[in-house]
Amino acid sequence: MTEHHKKQYHGTNLIEVKLEVSQLEIGMQVKKLDRPWLETPFMFQGFRITTDRELQQLRAVCQFVIIEVEEHYWFSYQKHHLGEQKEREARVNKPIITPITQAFPEAVELYNKADIEIHQILNRVKETEDIDVEPIQDTVNGFVKSVVTNPNALLWLTRIKDRDEYTAEHCLRVAILAMAFGRHLGLPEEELKLLGMCGMLHDVGKMVIPNEILNKPGRLTAEEYEVMKTHSEEGSRLLSEQSGLDPAVISVAHHHHERLDGTGYPSQLRPEHISLYTRIITIVDSYDAISSARCYKKASTPAEALKILFDNRGSQFDGDLLQHFILMVGIIPTGSIVEMNNGEVGVVLSNNPDYKLKPKVLLVRDEYKRPQPEKIINLAHNPSTEEGSLYEIKKALTNGSYDVDIMDYRQPKAYPHLSQFDWL
Repeated sequence: MTEHHKKQYHGTNLIEVKLEVSQLEIGMQVKKLDRPWLETPFMFQGFRITTDRELQQLRAVCQFVIIEVEEHYWFSYQKHHLGEQKEREARVNKPIITPITQAFPEAVELYNKADIEIHQILNRVKETEDIDVEPIQDTVNGFVKSVVTNPNALLWLTRIKDRDEYTAEHCLRVAILAMAFGRHLGLPEEELKLLGMCGMLHDVGKMVIPNEILNKPGRLTAEEYEVMKTHSEEGSRLLSEQSGLDPAVISVAHHHHERLDGTGYPSQLRPEHISLYTRIITIVDSYDAISSARCYKKASTPAEALKILFDNRGSQFDGDLLQHFILMVGIIPTGSIVEMNNGEVGVVLSNNPDYKLKPKVLLVRDEYKRPQPEKIINLAHNPSTEEGSLYEIKKALTNGSYDVDIMDYRQPKAYPHLSQFDWL
């Protein structure tokens, strides 16, 4: 919301507008702040914004400011940005078009094809340092169509992980997560494609890291870690040698380990120099890495991964973007294996937007962890156990716990009664 007041100044109608700092642009004349000037880094009481640095400083210390602007310009600005806002809201609230029963088989076919391609492409990079960009672009274009019509199908597939094929499948998952996240943020399809390319190629530099370091089944030494860190610069170098690649893809490969507090690598960038694409990839890259098993560590649950990210908001991750990411994947993400308070084990089918801790769960193991006739409970409806207590999720488990593999429950074909529910 904005407020404005009009006054005459040398024959020109100037108005004072109260504006949230997120709406500020270079060129605007700042007249007042929402706090005393002496509490800010600005030398002058009133100034015109001329640099990105000044924008970032204002956003860091204020919630809103008063700007002074010519009336005719302001109403032109409002008309333009109101149209942009309505367009963005339409994208953010875009409904799911394709039912999951139709979307999932198509998504599986896309994913399997992409899985083969990314392995071939990265193996080729390892052997020749040559990158075939065209099949990656075709894969991303197919993913975008799937994500736009129903993101849940591909998001479910990102929960399927092979510890021994980490780098290639990690790139695939990061691309899918980034595109789904971009859809959630309301980004247009061209930007979703760009995010997909950023995700697919962000770790390409790891292909020139020696295998004994990349796949070491233990903690890296200080010297080995320094070698590992070079993958971001190596990725930027490899991608810079390709023609027709968007500069944003190269930048993300170079900077996806930068941090908002300036302690990242390789350039120790300040936050104002870290792009939106890089901030998005940084979040989804870390989320997938933490929740994946490696040769040297066990996988954390999705909920544990989200907590780690949340604990590092502001210093490593963009706090606003992270909140939106948590809203997208859910506090207990779809595809999670969970243990209930009565000992039963189930698979989270879908999240309830209004009840973050009360998803729909397919129960598959009894309280003794034995297979049982499957049944669905919607925790938002407060169902009761046989003992009469309300069902609650006790804890999240890693995939494979008690021999429960989420791939066995990836589509509703075996459950005709699920038509009354929103699968995924």
